[in-house]
Amino acid sequence: MHVMSRKRWHPPVTGWVKINVNGSVSRNSPRAIIGGVLRGPSEGWLVGFRMRIGMFGFFSIEVKAVLEGLKLAWNKGFRQGNWNQIKFRHISRDSNKVANQLAKMDEDRTNCLVTLKDPPLFVHDLLEKDIHNSSMDES
Repeated sequence: MHVMSRKRWHPPVTGWVKINVNGSVSRNSPRAIIGGVLRGPSEGWLVGFRMRIGMFGFFSIEVKAVLEGLKLAWNKGFRQGNWNQIKFRHISRDSNKVANQLAKMDEDRTNCLVTLKDPPLFVHDLLEKDIHNSSMDES
């Protein structure tokens, strides 16, 4: 396992899928919401998710988000490569805006995973900014 910190979002290298996740806790609810997005080397949206969960603790909420992201990647067929080569990197909230916004979606009252084939409209601008910022690194 490899842990690093990043200041802004970067696309994965060819052959890899990046899973960005986040958890959100509301002061007005005994529940938390997790959300995430799977993205490929072209910076594009592969699939997103969100889920309401019980309140456990901040660490448990983030772990649940990672677990659901990994399970979704597996179930969507992203199984090529060696699953022993999973890399974990902490990135700041400013670099994780897409997952952060997905975790703030509070439309569901159930505890089941909701997959998002297409990105919601409210994250389109954030996805574009990620693409622009990552292309600036290459210049």
